[in-house]
Amino acid sequence: MIDLSTLPSRLPAIHTTSGPINIERIGIKHADMLCEAAQKSIQHVRPWLGTALCPLTPAQSRQCITSLEEQRSTGYGITYLLVMENQCLGMGLINHIHPVHQSANLGYWIRPEACGQGLAGALCDALKKLAFSQAGLHRLEMYIEPNNKASLRVALKVGAEKEGLCRKRIFGRNALLYALTND
Repeated sequence: MIDLSTLPSRLPAIHTTSGPINIERIGIKHADMLCEAAQKSIQHVRPWLGTALCPLTPAQSRQCITSLEEQRSTGYGITYLLVMENQCLGMGLINHIHPVHQSANLGYWIRPEACGQGLAGALCDALKKLAFSQAGLHRLEMYIEPNNKASLRVALKVGAEKEGLCRKRIFGRNALLYALTND
């Protein structure tokens, strides 16, 4: 098991023309802002991450955060939020960590009004550095809907290589597999 408790609660901020955007490890203090962001984002998040990672009510948000904190404590995964001025702009996570092969999934979502600003790529870069330099992982996999042009650009921007098509991989839908390695 990888000890995720030693990973930082904050990653270096993303600097934008609007000001810095913090990358904060998810905690119960984020419940309200996560719920608000999820309500704005559910239509494009649900097909790939379901509602478990995009909670729509305050109670679901608290349950989501509690579950994610438990997953961190068991070495399953770690989740960070993009936060600017007490507003959640998105979520990034490393999960399904395989302790023997030292590989994991890399996922994210950005609220619609924050898309197109390079935040997804910057968040994925920060998580990639964390995974390879601090968590000791060797491989991160990204599963992307074949028609999701924005996510395909993000994968290429962060240096991921296309490995193939995974049939019925995400909620019975096809997904392209892109991978990042620490070589």
